[in-house]
Amino acid sequence: MEPARLRAIEAIFHAALDVEPEQRDAFLGEQCAGDDSLRREVEALLAAYETAGNFIESPIVTVDQALLEDEEADRLIGQRIGHWEILKRIGSGGMGAVYLARRADRQYEQQVAIKLIKRGMDTEAMLHRFRNERQILAGFDHPNIARLLDGDTTEDDLPYFVMEYVEGLPIDQYCDEKSLAITERLQLFRQVCAAVSYAHRRAVIHRDLKVSNILVGADGVPKLLDFGIARVLHPGGHGEAAATMLEQRVLTPEYASPEQIRGEPVTTASDVYSLGVVLYRLLTGKTPYRLSTHSPQDLARAIGETEPQRPSTVVNAGRAAERKCLRGDLDNIVLMALRKEPERRYPSVEQFSDDLRRHLEARPVLARRDTLTYRAGKFVKRNTGISVAAVLVVLSLVGGIVMTTWQAQRAQEQEEIAIAEKARAERRFNEVRQLARSVLFDYHDAIENLSGATAIRERLVKDGLAYLDSLAREASDDPDLQRELAAAYDRVGDVRGKAYSAASLGDHSGAIESYTKALSIREALASANPDDLQIRRDLASSYRKVGMQMVETSKAAGGREFLRKSLAVQERLAAARPSDTALRQELAASYNGLGLALEEVGDASGALANHLKALALREAMVTAEPGNQQLRRGLVITRINLGRALVLTGDTQGGLESNQQALATCEAMVAESPSNADYRRLLANTFQNDGDYRAILSDFEGALRSFRKKLALDQQAIAEDPDNAVARMDFAYTHSRMADLLAAGRRYGEALSNYRKAADEYGRLGVEVSADLFIHFGTVLVHAGIGEMQARLGDRDAAVAEISRSLALLDAIAPDPTSGTRSSQRGQVFMRVAAAHAALGVLKKLSATDRQGHRRSARELFTRSLEIWLDMRKRGILTAEDATKPEDVARELEQLKGV
Repeated sequence: MEPARLRAIEAIFHAALDVEPEQRDAFLGEQCAGDDSLRREVEALLAAYETAGNFIESPIVTVDQALLEDEEADRLIGQRIGHWEILKRIGSGGMGAVYLARRADRQYEQQVAIKLIKRGMDTEAMLHRFRNERQILAGFDHPNIARLLDGDTTEDDLPYFVMEYVEGLPIDQYCDEKSLAITERLQLFRQVCAAVSYAHRRAVIHRDLKVSNILVGADGVPKLLDFGIARVLHPGGHGEAAATMLEQRVLTPEYASPEQIRGEPVTTASDVYSLGVVLYRLLTGKTPYRLSTHSPQDLARAIGETEPQRPSTVVNAGRAAERKCLRGDLDNIVLMALRKEPERRYPSVEQFSDDLRRHLEARPVLARRDTLTYRAGKFVKRNTGISVAAVLVVLSLVGGIVMTTWQAQRAQEQEEIAIAEKARAERRFNEVRQLARSVLFDYHDAIENLSGATAIRERLVKDGLAYLDSLAREASDDPDLQRELAAAYDRVGDVRGKAYSAASLGDHSGAIESYTKALSIREALASANPDDLQIRRDLASSYRKVGMQMVETSKAAGGREFLRKSLAVQERLAAARPSDTALRQELAASYNGLGLALEEVGDASGALANHLKALALREAMVTAEPGNQQLRRGLVITRINLGRALVLTGDTQGGLESNQQALATCEAMVAESPSNADYRRLLANTFQNDGDYRAILSDFEGALRSFRKKLALDQQAIAEDPDNAVARMDFAYTHSRMADLLAAGRRYGEALSNYRKAADEYGRLGVEVSADLFIHFGTVLVHAGIGEMQARLGDRDAAVAEISRSLALLDAIAPDPTSGTRSSQRGQVFMRVAAAHAALGVLKKLSATDRQGHRRSARELFTRSLEIWLDMRKRGILTAEDATKPEDVARELEQLKGV
């Protein structure tokens, strides 16, 4: 089965587990969208889940430990198993023992861990479980999961398997012995999350996550061990046999979730809970529950009913700095993972890990107290349409409350009211400020990738800016408030016109305005606090965002300077902290941004060098955390950019292959999150590039197929959100490129129809997003295309009107000799209009004088386009796509010789 297909099945299966049984039929109908084969696979997994038996899910029972002990524990020491000589026993679990061994034939030196089933435990059921673990590990390849090296059966028919030997300490002991700071513990823990997430994507639930199953070696890399009681769901509807009471004893109660203790079915949410217990121990040195005994009744009561204390409250009083660090976000993150109800924990290990990343980056986290944010987020997910109206009302109320409260405070200060009343007013203001912050950040996060949310985003910008501008006037003497304001302006800028995002309004000039306000605040803060790491990170981010937006407008030269400033700051930060994943992410984004800007001036080699640097960073990060969606998205963007840079250097086949890697990842991400508008737009862009590169390689039919796939995604985006300017711009460009390809195949009527659809959409967008040069040139090119098609179809008057219109629109765009893209587009316009005149110059129905006039105009316009292409070649900014243009123009001029 194709990997993308398998990921789609897994994604829908896991989502269906959260749907009530009576609603699953409708849910599957919607998610599978008429794909009967896909639905059958998902239904088979669901059936397997329902009938998988109750292995370890029945309540915990007490079993005599003597039954689990191997009375001949050391009988194998010195003996040979397969290619391996047993050295000593290094561990013992419920089903088997683990031995240290070395290569017996001494052909090379290698130490391994061999796991053998215990005597007395070799029942059919236990043999099945043992082989199951071996099969699970055989399918794994992850840097944070101990690797399976070999496996077979002993002479007396007991199965064994050989694993990578991890010489290390349990993760909690490692952290304590190395005296790791909280930040370092979180970064280590996130690697463990990556391993568990990897297993979950392969339909494997570990079910026994605990500190002793996570060893950290001398290299500081954690390794996840012991999948002995893991669950695998098999396609085909056959679940696992029920386990015996003896098997249940291997469960570790202190780390088990409430549903495991109660004997209820487990899902990936159970592993989220166990990871929460591990993190609690790493941060506090204690487990979440204080137990007087470990009886089944006490365990069930404590884990199922008692709320754990906040981590910050159980740290020793002498560790005040740690208590302060834990208080707030980390308390909330840990307690969200430990919620009693599986559906209220983090939906996935990825989201758990991602919230920790947000905390490490000093960004708002998803885990908050179970009040406004929790209910609002759940409401938005359930009721997209209703939430639009609800959020608009809330935003309006917040705007009014904030302004009223602030004005009241200012009036009270001016009237010099009593100190007590002033303090009360300040408290009220801070409470409202926090509410407004929740709206600006939390609501934005809830709707960021939500289809059909443009109206909310527009209102968020309007009300958010009114609030921020009023607050900014009063924030000059409050650094904390200034940081908050900068972050809020940043967020509003993202909503207005974030690059590469489907969740923006496409308003580049508006985005520049908001980003510049954030930049001004951060420059002042950095000047006052030059050693503050977070301020410098934020400053670099602002430089990059302003630069990226300027490159999209008529201020490209200034944009490149901002991008260089961003890169300079990021390189210094990353060099000082080479293990900081977040800093490497930001550095990769800066390399990508500068690479794009260099493409604009035709510096293909410079662009390629920057994209390759970004690729090296992002490939390493995804390898370390393959389940991190944000890292995967970044790698997709880098591969898209690298593909384009390769094409610009003349390696079109290499560009196509890089883009196809991005396309495969995008398809998998969309399969996993089919409602994510951002992932769908990335997929559409990869289809666009695929079509463009195939066209360069003269595969016009293949190019058309790719653009048709892109068009379907564009139409879906517009259907879900008609106000989405980005989607409409994509739709217009797709029709324009399809028209170009149809024209190349002499299908002039079809090409004309597509050019007109593009022109209609560009016409509306040109008024609404007037600063966007892409839209302006797009408009010019499609009108020139309409003119050429009308000329080839013999409609002289209409053709003349269109080509005149396109030239008038072109004159309104000032030339930029430093911009390779703008020069290229001007050359394309002159070529297309010249071709239209040449087509009119052979129309038999025209008089000889008219034909001669059109041929003369064609020669003049072809000459102008040739001058542009030759100048670009002289300056070294002629791209691979434009490489043949001078020769093409020269052939056309040869045909017009003598005119």
